[in-house]
Amino acid sequence: MPKKNVGELSKDASEFKKFSLTEATKQFGIFVTKNVAIGAILYGVNLGLSKLTKGGGSDAEKEANKKKAAVVKAITTLIQTETDDSKKLLDWMDAHKDETVTLDGIEVPLESIFHKYLGPISDAVDQAFNAAKPLQKKVESKYTWDVPTADDIAKLLDASTAFLTAFDNFRKFADEHSSDFPTLKSLPLTQADIDDLTSQLDAVKKMPFY
Repeated sequence: MPKKNVGELSKDASEFKKFSLTEATKQFGIFVTKNVAIGAILYGVNLGLSKLTKGGGSDAEKEANKKKAAVVKAITTLIQTETDDSKKLLDWMDAHKDETVTLDGIEVPLESIFHKYLGPISDAVDQAFNAAKPLQKKVESKYTWDVPTADDIAKLLDASTAFLTAFDNFRKFADEHSSDFPTLKSLPLTQADIDDLTSQLDAVKKMPFY
């Protein structure tokens, strides 16, 4: 992941916190902000691992650290893709926050129809954030990073899977109900976005870590 993306991640986090929308959008913004924080922490972890591959240690240790660095870098890139897609979705929610739809004779905010999809993201991102946060430590005004365990990596991938599932469900709902709710035709998440995330996630899952 290019170094400039760390600044982009921090900027994204600030933007998400500025959203003043309804409950569903605020919840989604919180999930994404945590995911952005995870990505920033993993960038630091990757820098540390990269130094280990060039420093002392046996050839076997260097090779093991290269594998770990490759996985961490791939997950960080995946999180950046999730962030970009999430920004598009939040911008869309913001643009349509005042629109309503009628479900079973009841008028409700358009974005509230997505509320049921947010639960899996909440649980997975909380677990991933709790796994990533201890990896970053501040000692005498300097930050250090620990190498994630296999269990940490599993939790991080669970969070990415939850985002992918939510995005896929958003897309499917929009496709199935666009005739009833024409605004859904403008949902910015495309099948190409879903396919890209799926490809990245599948590639990471196949990479050796330990």
